[in-house]
Amino acid sequence: MNKLLVALAFVLSANLTFACDYCNIFINISPNDYRNSFGVYHHIRLMHGVYTPLGTVVLKHGGAEAPVYTLANRKVDEIYRTYDIRGRFYIKDKWKTMVSIPIVDNSYRIDGLDKYRVRGVGDPMIIQNYQVYNTKHCADSVSNFSQRFTVGAGVKIPLGSINKTYAYGRPNVDLQPGSGSWDFLAMAMYSIRYKKVGLITNLNVKYSTENKEGFRYGKTMNFNANLFYMKEIKGLVFMPFAGTYIEKFNKDFQNGGLLNDSGGATFFGNLGLKVYKGNFVVTAQYQKVLENQLQGDKQLFTLYRSTVGIIYNF
Repeated sequence: MNKLLVALAFVLSANLTFACDYCNIFINISPNDYRNSFGVYHHIRLMHGVYTPLGTVVLKHGGAEAPVYTLANRKVDEIYRTYDIRGRFYIKDKWKTMVSIPIVDNSYRIDGLDKYRVRGVGDPMIIQNYQVYNTKHCADSVSNFSQRFTVGAGVKIPLGSINKTYAYGRPNVDLQPGSGSWDFLAMAMYSIRYKKVGLITNLNVKYSTENKEGFRYGKTMNFNANLFYMKEIKGLVFMPFAGTYIEKFNKDFQNGGLLNDSGGATFFGNLGLKVYKGNFVVTAQYQKVLENQLQGDKQLFTLYRSTVGIIYNF
């Protein structure tokens, strides 16, 4: 990560050196940049496993929620659904504040039958971004090239419940609406566009604290990179994109000790589309798992993630 940031800083400093004296308008990477927005997103993540008679997973972060003997020879699914209410607000051009409030609807199924259906308001997040660099439009020139580098930091506030209990007992912490912990986030984004083609990359790191029950998630890191193309047709701007998404998560802790059936990495392929019309944006993305590299023998495999959303800019 340090090498990446040094390389980006070198590129940005080189571009700043040749900036003209009359540049005063930031060039957009995509339509509706530098506008406040309000959006609603629906996320789904499916995790699946088939347990052997010994209680290990054939199709391998979920962990065995129930004692091993109750899962032997069973098919287990965890379905994570989130309705994410999200706002984005600019303070001038360089400072952007993002607020996210999730509403979760999670299911835990054994052999196709729901054992738990967990619903509730999750933990809200606040992230503050700062634009380190963006190409500017000069009064005496027209540019087809633009790039941007942004950094940010944020906090996840433990307001969601972690102790919902049902007839069959209490679901594990992954299924609960909240985590019970204060989590701290750092991010960096680099994007570049030439005419109608571009690349957007994101790197996010999350550090979790211990909740009141002695559980702490391991550090997680996510990296996302997508190539995109923009095309205007009859007043609509279409922006298809494709790329990769990588999740890496360290082992979790319980009362200071490592949990062996946790940690690993998952690699996804991305396909998506954004459609812009006036003040509105509709977005859809499908992320298919290419490889799971999980630690331990009771974790469930992620099969896919998907997102749909609608955003209003003002």
